[in-house]
Amino acid sequence: MTKKIFRGIFLSSLITMLACLIFIIGVQYRIYDESRRESLERKAYLISLSADEDEIEKYDGAEERVTLIDASGKVLYDNKYDAGKIENHAGREEVREALSAGSGYAVRRSETLGVNTCYYALRLEDGSVLRVADTSLSVSAVILELLVPICGIAVLIFVLGLVLASLMSKKILRPINNINLEEPGETNVYDELAPFVSKIEAQQRKINSQIAELTRSRREFDIIAENMSEGLVLTDLEGHILTHNTSVERFFGVSGDINGKNILNLNRSEVFREIYENIKESRRSDSIITLNGKYYEITANPVFDENGKPCGTVILVVDITEREKREKLRRDFTANVSHELKTPLTSILGISDMLKNGMVDQSDIKGFAEDINKETARLITLVNDIIRLSELVEGKTRDTEKVDLLGAAKDVAERISPVARKQGITLSVEGESAEVTAGESLIFEMIYNLCDNAIKYNKENGSVKITAGVSDGSPFISVKDTGIGIPPEEQEHIFERFYRVDKGRSKESGGTGLGLSIVKHIAVSFGGRITVNSEPGAGTEITVIFPEKRVN
Repeated sequence: MTKKIFRGIFLSSLITMLACLIFIIGVQYRIYDESRRESLERKAYLISLSADEDEIEKYDGAEERVTLIDASGKVLYDNKYDAGKIENHAGREEVREALSAGSGYAVRRSETLGVNTCYYALRLEDGSVLRVADTSLSVSAVILELLVPICGIAVLIFVLGLVLASLMSKKILRPINNINLEEPGETNVYDELAPFVSKIEAQQRKINSQIAELTRSRREFDIIAENMSEGLVLTDLEGHILTHNTSVERFFGVSGDINGKNILNLNRSEVFREIYENIKESRRSDSIITLNGKYYEITANPVFDENGKPCGTVILVVDITEREKREKLRRDFTANVSHELKTPLTSILGISDMLKNGMVDQSDIKGFAEDINKETARLITLVNDIIRLSELVEGKTRDTEKVDLLGAAKDVAERISPVARKQGITLSVEGESAEVTAGESLIFEMIYNLCDNAIKYNKENGSVKITAGVSDGSPFISVKDTGIGIPPEEQEHIFERFYRVDKGRSKESGGTGLGLSIVKHIAVSFGGRITVNSEPGAGTEITVIFPEKRVN
């Protein structure tokens, strides 16, 4: 820092010196120029007293150049050159000024003499102009004349600047070096350092504040750890508990201060013995343990210091009971699929065995064949629905084309009307055109499944009404029936796979239990949402509403 201050002071002094020298040279040159002009003006005045053509020739030997010019600019006399060979001077600046104002002055490089020349012109009483000229030193010439004293002054200032810069830099830094960093406010410094000391004090306050903030953050961390739903345990390399939160005590049913005790005090099962061994070897471990009817996932991660050496382990215990429940639902779904497939296959196998072994009368063969056909159709429908649902879940069916919901509803009504008439159900379509960007086959399948469900669960001589349109800018399609209705507690489950409100009726009608689940996935895949309005015995209305942005 001393060197920087020294360089700053020295460079400032050097720049100031150069600026002063330039200023002095400029002033000196101006004084010199003014002196030259006054000298030429005096000489011109003296010469003008005897400036007629007969007497002016006595200035032939004068040091200055004397020129007599008539009012037209013609040179009548010049003591340095042949007047007859000199060009007209009417255009010269000093001559023009003399003719108009009585006198004129100019400085220029003389083409005749090849040097800078000062010209002073004076208008005489007869209208002619007397001009006196003399060479003038240029700025560089003035500098050369002053070079010796300038160099002397420069060396003196340079040495003086070095000495002063050194002394001043040390003086400036002395109070800084003497500041008491522990108590900067008590240090006696000059006024210029007061802001610096104030900044140090402010910085110390900031550091103290940060330390307090870190302490507060540590307390907050402890509070967060205590309120975590997950269990948190920190151990050393020997498996001794350094700290833990209350969730751990709740999960494992321990109480009292277990800090400092071995991790096996929490649980001595095979899972914890393996975790203990992994802690000693600084290995990661993931395990699942069952306690009090709940499932817990235990993850143990080794902790390393700044040098990469293991220094302990963090153990996180997470309650995964809900996840296991979802896994159970998945297993139940698999079991349901197996059951639904097994039933028609068993029936087909039994009938085929009877036919193969000749246990069926000739008159009953047709009936058994119809049963086989029926069960086979049911099996194919079930497999197709499972495949379709799988494709929808995996997003494999995402056609994008313009589909008119009203037109699709009419196509569905035409296709399914024979089934409706067979069961005495009146089918109607109403509404207005409503376009969505979706897959035409998927929209058809969605409406078909809604109508098929409405027909299956309808009352005798009931009705099914399909309505398409736009509400609040959003296209929608609704299917309303006059059927058995859905109890409120069942409504949130009807879109689950294989879920049936009336299981007996579903079996009779041949349903797979996947229709509404397929409807839901088709609607969701195109950003739609489904509403259900139903009362037991009063029918059901299911509406699929598509997002407004899909409307054209």
